[in-house]
Amino acid sequence: MTPSNLPPRPRLIFRIGFAGRKDLDSIAAAHLSTQLKTALQRIGQTLAAIAPGVPVQAGQEPKIARFYARERPLLRLVTGLCEGADALAAEVLHAVRVAPDAGCAAAPESCLETELATVLPFGVADYRASRPVDFLPTFDAQLQRCAYVLELDGVYQKPNPDTALAKKQRARAYRAQSAFLLRHADLVIAAANPDDAAKAGGTLETLRAALAFDLPALLIHTGSGAVYLIEPDDDLNAKLAEPAADDWPQRLATWVRQIAADPDLAGHEAQAGHPHPAEPVASPDARLEEFFDQAQSPDRASQRWGTHVRKWAWSTLESRFATGAKPKSDPALEPYASYRKRATALNYHYSGLYRGAFVLNYGLAVLAVLLATLSLMLLGSAGHTAVGEQVMLLLQATTDKADVVSSKPAPWLLPLLLGLAACKLGIVVFISRNTKRANRECWNDRAVDMRFLAERLRALFYLPRLGSFQPPAVYPPQFASRVVRQSRIDWLCEALVRGISPAQLTEAARAEVPRPNSTPLVVQKLLRVDAKKSLEMVRDQWVAQQGIYHERNYHTMHGLHEAMEHWQKYLGYAVIVVVILDLLLIGGKLAHKLQWIALPASALSIAKFATPILILISAVLPAVIAALGGLRFQSECQRLAERSLVMRRMLTGANDLAAYTATNQNVTASQACLAQAQGRHRELRELYQLIEQAQSNSTTTPPSHLGSYAHEALRLSERIAEDFVQEAAEWSVLYAKDLGDPG
Repeated sequence: MTPSNLPPRPRLIFRIGFAGRKDLDSIAAAHLSTQLKTALQRIGQTLAAIAPGVPVQAGQEPKIARFYARERPLLRLVTGLCEGADALAAEVLHAVRVAPDAGCAAAPESCLETELATVLPFGVADYRASRPVDFLPTFDAQLQRCAYVLELDGVYQKPNPDTALAKKQRARAYRAQSAFLLRHADLVIAAANPDDAAKAGGTLETLRAALAFDLPALLIHTGSGAVYLIEPDDDLNAKLAEPAADDWPQRLATWVRQIAADPDLAGHEAQAGHPHPAEPVASPDARLEEFFDQAQSPDRASQRWGTHVRKWAWSTLESRFATGAKPKSDPALEPYASYRKRATALNYHYSGLYRGAFVLNYGLAVLAVLLATLSLMLLGSAGHTAVGEQVMLLLQATTDKADVVSSKPAPWLLPLLLGLAACKLGIVVFISRNTKRANRECWNDRAVDMRFLAERLRALFYLPRLGSFQPPAVYPPQFASRVVRQSRIDWLCEALVRGISPAQLTEAARAEVPRPNSTPLVVQKLLRVDAKKSLEMVRDQWVAQQGIYHERNYHTMHGLHEAMEHWQKYLGYAVIVVVILDLLLIGGKLAHKLQWIALPASALSIAKFATPILILISAVLPAVIAALGGLRFQSECQRLAERSLVMRRMLTGANDLAAYTATNQNVTASQACLAQAQGRHRELRELYQLIEQAQSNSTTTPPSHLGSYAHEALRLSERIAEDFVQEAAEWSVLYAKDLGDPG
């Protein structure tokens, strides 16, 4: 990989979802304008002070900020483009400026860029037609200012007289708009009077949904002008019953800094993350430095032989047990794909190093025992050392004098013994250095972190197609130290997602919106949510393929576990048999020595030949058994197999895909998922069929279906994303262990 192929640093972007009442009197408008200007100005100043290379509080940026791109930060306001509060908020945003530090030459007029975007519940033309006539000029101007427009699949009907169906359709669409707005925000600002009655998809509903979605919120009371900062864990009613705090701008700045530049933990992560305080601990930002800056990691063209050997050791072992169909690749979505490609490459690199390291360690430990036993046998037969003489005395007690070789060593024996000793020393040194290097360089931790990041980014191949630009939520086990070590990876994932604009997606295209008796409106970037098409992709290319992956991984890990378990069992029997044979040989020789029985010369010759071999086998087999046990423990193959089995059942049901495809020769694994769909796959199929049926009935006049199925499709897809990320988080805790020393 060359530096030009490394993924770029993300831009510092902060997204505000705005919801407000459309009916504002002059007093409410004045309160909102004043407080919103203060809030946006403070947020903008905080962002400018964080962004690297921006002349605002220069030199005081948090350490984590160096992983942002060196350009002005962007403050994006996402609204419903409605009259009243939405229109006023767009005007306030347009006026926000952040001045550079005094004395900065050639500094821009403003160190902050602002951007307007919108989420609409219906098609743009239908939504425009639903607005008051006197608001249309403002609507048209703000629509054309929008960096992107997300258009949902709601149905707009308002007959006269109104009908129950039309009311349900509008309520469903507005609630979907409220829900999707949250998927474009890091913070929600709501402008409303909490004493007013709530409406479907209205400001108060949006506020409560934001808190449930774990987003912090700022409420501007349009009646009194008071401002309340509300965290997701706060009780909304209790918070509103308290007096509003005057220090809310300072606290708001702290919130923004925490979201945009959180884990600046001053070494806390490194201290909690590694169990070897005597070892030099890598920088807490080492993962991020490698991700963005180190093109040579991993570089397959120039990897040292040790890297190739380690990866070969694991891949060779794993390939012997791999069975079943291979899953297809996910449909890449740029610009997320370049970041996921980088995370996946680092994951494969370090997992190969870690797994190959313990396979080599245990294999070489067995070889070391074999060489040591062979050396002892040669020493004992030579009789030229104290140890050898003791061994010779034992042999003399159980064999004839003729069985004992001359005490004068053969000329080739000493070089051979020295060579064996050198090999043993080299193996011991390699095992020790291999273990220390794996733990010092945190190969397993790096592999786990990158797999966790890659799994979260995989979801971003699908969720943006459904209109969501939030990474899937993760709820890691509370009492595991991995949670601390993962904080920077969480920050990286969220920074990448914030830094990618929906306008950058290939699906975002220029569009023209017709206007009666006028030229069409030009929308620079329009995104339409196709719930049916997106569900089909989630079903067939995400869930089905991951079901195939977990099916294959289950059989691979389970096969590996069973093979090692069986080998341990049979080798244990073999040790018993060898010991019995050795005892029989010793007993036969003693009986022949005491003249209790007379053995033929051929039998004595066989016994003489078999004795050292049996000694060798009885010494090496226990080492092999111990190595197999170590491999089972270190690889966690059985527990990983169980997890993959659970995941496959959750995704595609309890049926064995491999058995189904074996019985039905012309059926692919993907078709097998569809044919016997259960679990999440079945839920996706049923929702897909529901949307298909509703759309087929939409040709009736008026349409009978409720519309806005994008929200249902998104929620189901988000639950699936959370399943995958939760599995990755729990897997990371399960697999978080240092490389053990086999000796």
